[in-house]
Amino acid sequence: MPNNDPIYSKQGAISLNPANYLGKTSYRTSTYDGTNATTDQIIFTADATNGSFVQRLRFKAMGGANATAAVARIWINNGSAQTTATNNAFVGELSLPITATSTTAATVDIDYPINFALPAGYKIIVGVSSSADLTGGWTVTAIAGNY
Repeated sequence: MPNNDPIYSKQGAISLNPANYLGKTSYRTSTYDGTNATTDQIIFTADATNGSFVQRLRFKAMGGANATAAVARIWINNGSAQTTATNNAFVGELSLPITATSTTAATVDIDYPINFALPAGYKIIVGVSSSADLTGGWTVTAIAGNY
């Protein structure tokens, strides 16, 4: 029998930014499997009991100028060890532009739509790759809700 009842989030869930800005020195990824726990950062963890619905990821350039374009890679982890490639599903990529610091103009907000439910304990991992270390780097915030 199909589920005809809509599911709504019980409470909002906004992730905290990663401790280290992605793409900066020592935090620039080169993996396509999400297994580097230093460069491929866990951005969001679904509610441990009922899971979560993730609406989108918001990317924002931080601090100094990013003189090199970059790409963000996004994985879903099944809640087990991130360092095991078979626990991570590569779900998407996003091009990130060159950015400049300014006191008179805002840097761009880039949203990557997710729009699906994560089972309990599943995680979203993001890594930023570029041809050179970025000065400011990028931060990522998940906009979600817990069931």
